[in-house]
Amino acid sequence: MKAGKRGDAEGIRARAMELVRSRELLWNLTRKEVKVRYKNSVLGFVWSMIYPLIMLAVYYVAFGVIFRMRSEGIEYFAFYLLAGILPWNFCSNSMALSVGSVVSNYLLVKKIYFPREVLPLSQVGAQAFHFLLQELVFVVFLVIFRVPLTPWILAFPLVMMMQILLLVGFSLFLSALNVYFRDVQYFTELLLLAWFWMNPIVYPITFILGRFPGWAQKLYLLNPMAHVTMLYQYVVYNSRVNAPGAVYISWKWILGVVVGSLVLIYLGYLYFTSQEHRFAEFI
Repeated sequence: MKAGKRGDAEGIRARAMELVRSRELLWNLTRKEVKVRYKNSVLGFVWSMIYPLIMLAVYYVAFGVIFRMRSEGIEYFAFYLLAGILPWNFCSNSMALSVGSVVSNYLLVKKIYFPREVLPLSQVGAQAFHFLLQELVFVVFLVIFRVPLTPWILAFPLVMMMQILLLVGFSLFLSALNVYFRDVQYFTELLLLAWFWMNPIVYPITFILGRFPGWAQKLYLLNPMAHVTMLYQYVVYNSRVNAPGAVYISWKWILGVVVGSLVLIYLGYLYFTSQEHRFAEFI
């Protein structure tokens, strides 16, 4: 057993080094995915920056003007919503696109040898690029509307990296599994639909923790995206009343998400590399 584990670890290290050597391929595939999204579009990348503006306008009119909503003492509720929805879209788009990345590139998989993991990773990378553009526009509008920012905004890259680790783990496992079971792609879409409501995006975390028993609260907090969402809300959105859920952010949970993501990457990578020699046969 120990020898097997040592062999697995050595195999993972060898593949990781091969992936490093293939970084140019990964970069080119990521650029291709970014360009394909806006192919034949007049505005191109500008759409990534227009999206948060439209979302902000809709939320402002709906919650700020029509309903005059200030949920649970949340100031600038439209900004609070967007602070959670943008990272969720990053998560949702990355998983939805990466799960079918191996199957959709069947011609490459059948004809050319390359580290197959660059296919799901390029999808995560492309979505990270769009997300970063949208967040930059969002922060500019926070400044324009004089929504208070704090030095915690500097922690944004760390939170984003934590989310990327989580998404890489999921993408490796799901993209490999989808080669054999095409229903995985449809199951993922349903999972994402339900998972959205399991995160404190359209409601504050206090809504859940104040209305459900202790065991349900602990189960809710096992959701890694709930913590990622709260971290984004805290470092990006931070009004005179701190972002809801800030009191529930702790190093224990942050460390748990990071360690869990690394374990997921290891297991996902192990499964992916153990199955990729059969991809061409099943696609």
